Amino acid sequence: MAEKYKKIIPDMDVNPKKDSHEDDRAVVTDIEKLIEPPEKPAKDNAITVAKIEKAVRSTDIAMVLMIFAIIVFGLVVLYSVSGPDAYGQFQDSSWFLTRQIRFTVVGLIMMLIVAFIPIEFFAQKWVAISAFVLSFGLAFVTLAMGVGREHGASRWINIGPIQLQSSEIIKVALIVAFAGYRATVARMRADGKIREPKSDLMKFIKSAMIDFIIPVGMCVVVDIVIVLQPHVSCFIIIAAVIFMCTLVSEIPLKSWLTGSFILILLGGALGAVMLAMSPADTRDRFMKNYAHVFKRLQIFNADEEEEDEESTLTKDDTRQVDNAHNALGSGGMWGVGLGNSRSKYNYVSEAQNDYIFSIYIEETGFVGGVILMLMYLVMFFLCLRVCWRAKDVFSRTIATGCTALIFVEVLMNISVELQVIPATGVTLPFISYGGTAQISLLIAYGLIMSVSRSGTVRPSKKPNTSDEKALKPGV
Repeated sequence: MAEKYKKIIPDMDVNPKKDSHEDDRAVVTDIEKLIEPPEKPAKDNAITVAKIEKAVRSTDIAMVLMIFAIIVFGLVVLYSVSGPDAYGQFQDSSWFLTRQIRFTVVGLIMMLIVAFIPIEFFAQKWVAISAFVLSFGLAFVTLAMGVGREHGASRWINIGPIQLQSSEIIKVALIVAFAGYRATVARMRADGKIREPKSDLMKFIKSAMIDFIIPVGMCVVVDIVIVLQPHVSCFIIIAAVIFMCTLVSEIPLKSWLTGSFILILLGGALGAVMLAMSPADTRDRFMKNYAHVFKRLQIFNADEEEEDEESTLTKDDTRQVDNAHNALGSGGMWGVGLGNSRSKYNYVSEAQNDYIFSIYIEETGFVGGVILMLMYLVMFFLCLRVCWRAKDVFSRTIATGCTALIFVEVLMNISVELQVIPATGVTLPFISYGGTAQISLLIAYGLIMSVSRSGTVRPSKKPNTSDEKALKPGV
């Protein structure tokens, strides 16, 4: 009988009792939902304790401890070195220290904000474009309206009561712009949005143009504007940092060599044409802008045994370098004691900036110099580990560029103090006084920490072989 009804009404259930019970349960369930509505699921973007714990666990604690240690160390050194100069200028021996603490607090806050932002955020196209526009705009504005000619170059711009050293911001911005460009090209190639020409020659030229000439050319344009200020030390630093970025950003060797040859050829041709077409007074004015550079080279190449009649240098020209060198030698093994330096009493001008390492060595000696070098060395290997573990082109380029920025400046400052290279005006990272430099370098360090948190491939842990053996039968 049931089969008969199923044939007539196939969708109807022939068991009425079962239907009535199920309908009753459905009604009860619906009433319960009305009385006690279900809890709303937590939003993914909500800040929870679990997310905070996960963020803390993913943070490289060693890098955090290292930056705080070297910053505190630097503040102590700065206070010891800058006291006499600060009291002579502002009647307050802690004037430089107080301002540096403010800059450091701002820089640390920005460093932590950048560190906890996923590195993928900075890989977006609009971030790279904004970074390049910012770097070029700051370089051009500094060239046109910069101040600081008494120091040999227009390195600062005034924005109301705030004075910025634009070159420090440009260094970090160019790293982000270059890395963002390379990441964008990699994504477009993966999505098939870059069409390859049919001809092998055109394919070769297009690859060199896209991979090398365009990104490096943009950085070269900004670098040329900087050297026209003239700011030669920043020009050298940017060139070295971008060179390191090109080595790790997966640019093919053929594109690298071809692009370098084309850029050098174009640069030489444009320079020769401009030199030939410019009038004599323009060339003389141009050379006068670099008079301080030539004098530094002359001081570096000066022979101590050279007779005074044969040299155009005076005692005052070489006083800064000679006194800094004497301060280095007078420290001995243990130094004269923290705060007991004699050279900081106007024997070495700007002791809190360019020549802070010499005064520090005079006060702490060879042992103090070794301690500082070890701290930088530990920081360098921590940053190098992040570069090695980077998971993609953008993360690796960002980490390498920021690491190179910090430690190229360390090497240049110490090399000047040891008279290995001519004077450059480069400060010692995290030790020397300087607001813009301190904040910019802390942001660069924050980018390295961001790569460490979200842009690296963690080494996989090997399974415990003893546990596996225990699970096997008969063992």
